[in-house]
Amino acid sequence: MEWQAFGFKDDPLKTSPITKLTLALFTGHSEEARICMNVLTSSNIRIVIEGARGVGTTSFGNYLRFQSEVKKKYFTPSTEIKVEQGWRSETLLAALISNFVREMELRAEFTQVVEDKRFQSAKALSSRIAETYRSFGVDAFGFGANYGKQAGVVTQPLIVPSPVLGHHLEDLIALVREVGYQNGVLFQLNNLDLGEIHAPEDMKYLLNALRDYTQIEGSNWLFVGDVGLRKFIAQEVDRLDDIISYEVDLKPLPMTDITELLDKRVKFYSESERAKLPLDIEVFHYLYTITQGRLRYVFGLASRLMNRLHIGDLTDRVTLSLAKPLLVKLGRDRVQRSDLTAIEENTLRLLVAMPHATPSYIAKKLQRTAQYIGRVLSVLVEKRLASSKRMGRERTYTPSIDAVIAYTDVTV
Repeated sequence: MEWQAFGFKDDPLKTSPITKLTLALFTGHSEEARICMNVLTSSNIRIVIEGARGVGTTSFGNYLRFQSEVKKKYFTPSTEIKVEQGWRSETLLAALISNFVREMELRAEFTQVVEDKRFQSAKALSSRIAETYRSFGVDAFGFGANYGKQAGVVTQPLIVPSPVLGHHLEDLIALVREVGYQNGVLFQLNNLDLGEIHAPEDMKYLLNALRDYTQIEGSNWLFVGDVGLRKFIAQEVDRLDDIISYEVDLKPLPMTDITELLDKRVKFYSESERAKLPLDIEVFHYLYTITQGRLRYVFGLASRLMNRLHIGDLTDRVTLSLAKPLLVKLGRDRVQRSDLTAIEENTLRLLVAMPHATPSYIAKKLQRTAQYIGRVLSVLVEKRLASSKRMGRERTYTPSIDAVIAYTDVTV
């Protein structure tokens, strides 16, 4: 897609979270941000940020971090830590130190500090850890190779005990405070998603092991994850639960904020006063409705529409009448890659019509046994066309975004 032809210097439909350079794009959640910024006037803060995938939890955390850094109360690395499946506390601490060291080396304000023996010791440790992982065929702090692989999880070699890593973390925090960041460092831990990424037992172990390190003087933390993270901490990680400062349950932006969001993107990425998005606002409203306001999916689908319709070659605008049938086709193409049987497809269609349905309800509608439908639903979950959640004694099922797109006719 040649965005320059429409007056843009870069893609205004990017789905990546906001960064320090794109902070001006942050929109909405003003009350949640105000409260969190007030909490962050203190030190040794631990905030839980949870929300459905795609609603902007990472961007919200980034906004808090970078706004806090502007006032020089907190030092914060440019990138958040993505906590991967199978990580132990040693792995996480090593990743934090590596990120810390790299960021300090890149900034001119730390020119004198990087000569300090505490920094040099932490840097040497970080380099040694990275080299050890590479020797095991694992990309340090971005795992996915072949060491200790079990059931799809890459385990890591134990190199340095947690207490030693903790001492180096304390040293680095002390250094940034000496430079003038009075409240120390503000870390952001992403991917704390139960079930989708982390097994409950693994998450419980990791957070329990991390708890003491979150109390290091001058360390401050944003824990970012899917819906249910705060409840899990309260029920399963009581040692951490006792010291949580605040929690945010981030909801999708209301549709009334979408126009403001789009206007900000046009202004930020335009290189011409005549720049205009080649999609009608009704298309965005439709995408908002079928994705339940998850902006990552809204912009991802908008980009797919642009590419499929050859905008700029065959047509210069995407209207709702053009978008609807193409979206259905895109959704069905993706669903059909899963080679659904007739009963699986019928079950999925019913889920779209009645989200959060139980196996017994679906069984009654399809005139099958609940046990049989339960097996069908398990297959749909395995194929990532549905997700499940326990509600009391019942387990409810929700269709994936692709299934909703494929089988829903939304009137805007």
